[in-house]
Amino acid sequence: MLEIPKKNFSRSVNVNNVRIVTLADWLEASLLFGETEISKSDVVDVLIEEQICDGGAQDLANEIADLGWAEIRLRQSWGGISPNLTISANRLTFAADWREDPIRAFLVMLSILQLYPEWSEKHQDFSVQGDLFERVAEEICPGLLPGWTTVRAGWSPDNAVSIDLIVTDLCERLNTLGSLRLDDWTSDATKDGGLDLVCYREFADSREATPTYFLQCASGTNWRNKIHTPCAISWMKYLDAAVQPSTGIVAPFVISTEEMRHAGLSGQITVFDRIRLLHATYDNNILLSDPLKQDVIAWVHQRAQDIPTI
Repeated sequence: MLEIPKKNFSRSVNVNNVRIVTLADWLEASLLFGETEISKSDVVDVLIEEQICDGGAQDLANEIADLGWAEIRLRQSWGGISPNLTISANRLTFAADWREDPIRAFLVMLSILQLYPEWSEKHQDFSVQGDLFERVAEEICPGLLPGWTTVRAGWSPDNAVSIDLIVTDLCERLNTLGSLRLDDWTSDATKDGGLDLVCYREFADSREATPTYFLQCASGTNWRNKIHTPCAISWMKYLDAAVQPSTGIVAPFVISTEEMRHAGLSGQITVFDRIRLLHATYDNNILLSDPLKQDVIAWVHQRAQDIPTI
């Protein structure tokens, strides 16, 4: 099994101080990158051996394990875990190779990088990580929004575009004229306007006011700081559009129901987390294009080789 996460796994004496989302991520990752099966007794033993729970706190350790099982069941019922993962009353089983499901392996790996800071630091390469996540999200989007067109609009290592070029391209796609005062509304700090992906529904009439989603991809823990970007009002101004675009954030993490509600309210965004990304992947049988699949497998493999285990 993987080591106990360094975050969100606080010592629990009389009450549970383990974050359930983190507990389930630990179980998922242990099955993907280490074990073929995990029993509840395995989890209880680790909680006690690693002094998360006292030796005499068997009931609390069992309660925490039960919560982990319940979260895994919930994720699978939502379509966010491979159907190949078998859940019984006391055992989790996953015998498949993670390379057979590279999208899930990639998203889970991005999630657990946040839980082991020392290990994560050895593999830091934020520009490559972010670019890879955007490419994966781009190929999943047709499952999230069937019938819509998806384009990458933001900056990438091999496409250092400016805001004026992005606006020109989107005006052509979305049938808008673009602001005649774009320079007055933007600055050097605007860069790509916080925009990574654009999804839009095309019609034959080529008129304005088409349905659009402007998405920000956030592969790191700073996703909470990005819920207000891209700014729908700003982009409406840049494009001289008749209506504001819908906005959203795409993240590889499982985001709790409460946190998703708060993020949606605060940023007025749609949140596409790992559950929703994988549901779209499995429901639409999405397979990565060959070059991207190889890049994802290579990226995950490099980190899986020295993943912290017990």
